Amino acid sequence: MQDKGSLASLQKAIAILKFLSYEPYHFTAIEISKGLNINRSTVHRMLATLMEEMMVLQNPITKKYKLGPLSYHIGASYLHNMKYVDEIHNIIDGIAEKLSLSVGYAVKEGNKIMTLYEVEDYVSVRMGYKPGSFYPINCGAYGKTIMAFHKPLDELRRIVYSTPLEKRSEKTITNPDKLLKEYEKIRMQGYSISNGENLKGALGVGAPVKNSKGDVIACVAAAGIKASIDQARLKEIKAVVIDGANKISSLIP
Repeated sequence: MQDKGSLASLQKAIAILKFLSYEPYHFTAIEISKGLNINRSTVHRMLATLMEEMMVLQNPITKKYKLGPLSYHIGASYLHNMKYVDEIHNIIDGIAEKLSLSVGYAVKEGNKIMTLYEVEDYVSVRMGYKPGSFYPINCGAYGKTIMAFHKPLDELRRIVYSTPLEKRSEKTITNPDKLLKEYEKIRMQGYSISNGENLKGALGVGAPVKNSKGDVIACVAAAGIKASIDQARLKEIKAVVIDGANKISSLIP
């Protein structure tokens, strides 16, 4: 019984940390309690323990909680354990500087698509993309690019039909059959285009990153304001993003 209780406590602590990882990134204990449907006294007890370990900090004025330095350290260790981190980051930064767009790098971990890098240093209008964010499989350059190349295709179909397809805008594809056709188109052309599917008014281009076996393991994507991207500009973006993805692919064993 004690082991089950310890496991339940661990699950609640993890739930609190995950809750604090979402915008606006700082919450009161009451907000956490209501958001997770966990008893307020339990939330306070968990937060006290997490604060002792520096995984959570509390603002003394607002009394709101946010992730602490140890949480950052644990997250950073994930990146440090990856090979070619500096090389990949330099390529992403180079694409962002060349295109003056928001550029990022996302990977698939389990059934989640997560961004590792986001560079918005060279744009006048920031898209607000943040590293560590999760993206759906049915919209946006990240999700569509990575999932389009998922193998085997029978498993891809199973995932599409069993996953709730989140609607983020009026252009988001939520029909499984249409999504599978979109994936097929992406595989044929070798890149994806997201036209306001994830963020209204935004246009994104994604290209797959492959390992030496030819398996797609990640995605490079660039995004900007659609109104500022004509056909000539779109052609340039596609070429630069695909070239960057190929350069990263050449590094991956």
